[in-house]
Amino acid sequence: MQAHEYPQLPTPGPGYPPVPQQYAYMPGQPLPPLGVPPTPPSGRSAGFWAAATAAIALAVVIALLSGFFIGRGSRISNEDIQSKLVQQSQLDQLAQQRALNDQRTALDRQRNTALARARSTARASGLREGRLTGVQQGRDSGVAEGQSIGYNQGYNDGYQAGLSTSSTCFGIDSC
Repeated sequence: MQAHEYPQLPTPGPGYPPVPQQYAYMPGQPLPPLGVPPTPPSGRSAGFWAAATAAIALAVVIALLSGFFIGRGSRISNEDIQSKLVQQSQLDQLAQQRALNDQRTALDRQRNTALARARSTARASGLREGRLTGVQQGRDSGVAEGQSIGYNQGYNDGYQAGLSTSSTCFGIDSC
């Protein structure tokens, strides 16, 4: 490889290079006439920018459409969504039934315990009226407590079921 040879630059002299006489201005002389300064190149025309913008917009639209159609295979179909909603609804109903059965069992156990406590209190007093009163009081308190607990639990379960149904079925007519 050969190195390129470049012409030698002149050595810099003292001060600025002399100004040609035609451009020199001396005080007391009239100013030289001013001409129109040269205009820089204007760059690209408006047609070029309109075509470039249209080409970019077309490329974006094509990219979005191709993404939509390519992605169709990875999306869940309406039938799959519907079957999943039906499965979830059935699971929710089973869970609700199980919770209600557990609640019934717990309330029966509480009622039986209250009745047994009332009977033992009545037996201990040895009086027939005490026994009847104790049984009645136990039954009344057990029933009242069971009704109160059952009402509250049923209200909460219904409220939660309504919320979950409305949130999962929002916008779907077949729920």
